[in-house]
Amino acid sequence: MSGRNNAGKSVVVSIVQFFLNDEDEFRYSPFNSSISFSKDHTQWSDDTIMTIEIDISIDRLEDSEMFFFLERFSDSPLNGDHARVVMRNKYQLDGEINLECEVNSQRLKYQAANEVLKKFRSSQNLIVHNSTANNRNIFFVGESYTEVLETNFSSDDRKKISEAQTRLQNSVKRAAKQHKEDLDKLLGRLSDKYQVELSSVSGVRSAKFPLEVKLTDKRVDISLKDWGAGTQNRTRILMSVLETIRLRDSANSENRTTPVFIVEEPESFLHPSAQAEFGQVLNALADELKIQIVATTHSPYMLNQSQPAANFLLERKSVRGSPKNTVLRDTSGDEWMAPFAENLGIVPNEFTNWKKLFGTHTSSVVLVEGDIDKEYFDHIKGNYSSIYSIPGDVEIVPYGGKDALKNTSILQFMINKFGRVYITFDLDAEAEVKRALERIGLLPIVDFCAIGKDAPGSECIEGLLPTQIKQKVYSEKYDLVTALSSQDTSARKSAKNRLKAEFLEVFKSQTLSTRDLVDFKKLFDQISAAFIK
Repeated sequence: MSGRNNAGKSVVVSIVQFFLNDEDEFRYSPFNSSISFSKDHTQWSDDTIMTIEIDISIDRLEDSEMFFFLERFSDSPLNGDHARVVMRNKYQLDGEINLECEVNSQRLKYQAANEVLKKFRSSQNLIVHNSTANNRNIFFVGESYTEVLETNFSSDDRKKISEAQTRLQNSVKRAAKQHKEDLDKLLGRLSDKYQVELSSVSGVRSAKFPLEVKLTDKRVDISLKDWGAGTQNRTRILMSVLETIRLRDSANSENRTTPVFIVEEPESFLHPSAQAEFGQVLNALADELKIQIVATTHSPYMLNQSQPAANFLLERKSVRGSPKNTVLRDTSGDEWMAPFAENLGIVPNEFTNWKKLFGTHTSSVVLVEGDIDKEYFDHIKGNYSSIYSIPGDVEIVPYGGKDALKNTSILQFMINKFGRVYITFDLDAEAEVKRALERIGLLPIVDFCAIGKDAPGSECIEGLLPTQIKQKVYSEKYDLVTALSSQDTSARKSAKNRLKAEFLEVFKSQTLSTRDLVDFKKLFDQISAAFIK
């Protein structure tokens, strides 16, 4: 969920918190989710009623406890595996508040609606992490505040610990072993390698046991609060993910509820390259662990790149220069790039050429100018394996022409999406493209190269073709060759594109020798060396 400052992202989070947070837990917290007409009614509206609403899908298996509870209050059986619950609060100017609840479009009575709301709140199925204001899991121990991981131990573990107070430290360590291993596993997804150490905090007696968190790089153990801000926040978020998993898994199948994890600005304090990595980690965790993660963000790297339809863009309408209500912008179909463009500060249609790259899930790619370049690569790979030396897990992706490389904001974003990227372009574009690539820290040969030969008409991939193919096309397509000298720009461009297609077709129809493909082999060997290094 993205949008500019004051677009309404935090308001959405507040509404979710209102319906799902336990009020008693946050009653005296500055981060409580209370809502009132006088405090929250929009000042540009003259309406005397304000309504907030939440729409929740309940699964018979994954939310078994809540599903069973709803069946008690529903006037008709809940058929199927899903139930839809809509809760809304209506606030009036005079202070009156009315709660409404619908289950599968059937309106419940007021008392039943209240019971459903209480059940949602008491289920503790919402975890919220605000990256800019860490306010959870802090204990005052000794003379300083200590950050802890609150573990949801099983009832057996809690019983063992309570029966052995004199052996508390050892008992907690044994019970926390799986938590340590799980958090280690989450941290292991990051390029910065850390391990976690957990120990009990003395003087605490609770159903939840707080464990002091330290990170170690195998040389020293340091409390989480003493690491850099980016490392701290990233680790806290993973701790909250772990807590979400524990909440779901701690109950038996009859009392299961699937938590929702909301994280505000997960990119806080992280370098763009670390943001790109962490965004992919969170997306992967949501898929693999089947938990719902909702993020508010200003970073394009935190948006869902594998499923752009999962991204929501909030915008404020403006009337005579004054901001008014928030709207949800349409990001379906070709508008998928709008959230990315908004966060990068560019025009959305500049993303058009990069759409194919968004569908690429491999970690290593070679970027080529267009579809014809890709066909040359693919044809040689499939028919001349001794020539094609690029590793098999490297995908060839066209980027739609040299102008795409000039927009370094998008290019840098795309590069950070992958583990390794190598860029190729036509030799006749080198003067324009090389400077742009070097500005973002890319190096010739190491990160990019020009394709073609330094001769008229050969400063592109067709320049690598054996002489007999070029002679054949030139002799048979004399009309296209003469059109290359036309004064009409569109005629020249059309002739060039048609000639490129002819070169490719003749190339694919021939059986060539290793000697014929020597220039292609040099190109592939150069690219291959970059990936091997």
